[in-house]
This record gives sequence, C-alpha cells and structure tokens, in this order.
Amino acid sequence: MTTSVLRRVVMVIVAACGVTVAAQAQQAATREPQIGDFRLKSVRTLLQQSPNSGGGAADFVRPATLFRDWLRIEVQFETKVDWADGVKLVYYALYGAKTKDPKLFKGEVIHNYVNKGSQHFSGMFMHPNLVRRCGGGIPQMVAVQLYFRDRLFDQVSDPASNQRWWELMTPQPEALLTPVQTPWGILSHDHYEAVPLQQRSP
Repeated sequence: MTTSVLRRVVMVIVAACGVTVAAQAQQAATREPQIGDFRLKSVRTLLQQSPNSGGGAADFVRPATLFRDWLRIEVQFETKVDWADGVKLVYYALYGAKTKDPKLFKGEVIHNYVNKGSQHFSGMFMHPNLVRRCGGGIPQMVAVQLYFRDRLFDQVSDPASNQRWWELMTPQPEALLTPVQTPWGILSHDHYEAVPLQQRSP
C-alpha cells in the first residue's frame, strides 16, 4: 500500500470516528429524560423575618399592622440531565388541616439553566399578613412536585403521606410568591436557580 493510499485510509477512518462521536453527542443531548433524572432530596418549612428587618432602609418603617414573619418553603433537588430549562416546581401549603375550614395555598416557580448536580435549591414564600391570617405559624402540611417538559418526575409531602392530600380540595392560587417577589429578591440569585423574566414580578 502506497503512502498516499494509506494517508487517505487514515483520513477516512478519522472522519468516520468524528461522525460517530458527533452522533453520540447529539443522541445524548436529545435523549428523553427518564424517571430518576430529577429527584427532590429534602424540603424544609420555616418562619423568617425579611433581610431588611435590621434597619438600613430609613424611608421604609414597618407599620404595626404588618406581621414580621414570612413563611419560607425550600426544597433541594438534583438532576442527572446536563442542562435543563423549564424545570417547574409546584408548591402546596395546607393550614387548618384538622379544622372545619382548611385552607390550601398553591404556587409554582420555573427555573432555567439548571445543570447536572445535586446542589440545586428552589423556594417560595408567603406574605407575613397572610401567615398571620392563617394563625401565625407554619402550615400543617406541605407538598412539592417537580415537573419537566410537562411530566411529573418526583413529589414529596411533609409530613410524609401516602395520600395525595393536595388533590382533595381546591387550592387558592398566587398566594405563594417566588423569591424575586419578596425582600429576598436580590439575595435569592446566589442561592436559588434562575427564574425567567415573566416570573420576576407579580
């Protein structure tokens, strides 16, 4: 085999390998996510005063009619997908679970630019006066669902429950706020996943 022929054979092999690698990369990029590719790891619920409560905003004095404690619901989740846009988390908070007038509140937040990993955080908040109207404490039950491409990948209830209790009553929408709709707006960018522009204002 002459040198020129050998060189052409090598070039054909290299080109074929390049096409194969590119095809495999394209296939990986377009692979439909599977159950287990997104997972909720933990959920926590707490009452927290706004980061501005310590002063420094002299023009904004808190009136006595405003309750101080915001409700904060936060989840940690993981994904095995390299990059994902439109990861939707739906939150439910139930007050008065054992009363004759239970109140179920619902909110959702969408996150973009979510890359592979386990250290992802999402959260929603409830205005202090609504918290006060509901008794001033944390909800008796909380649930979070994670969707991607309109498909439910995971859900968690706190406390744990085998029943999808949030489906037993009609929730009140828009009571739960995204972090950027709260005093945590600027600070949230260093902790929570990115929120699209249409969700950044009420």
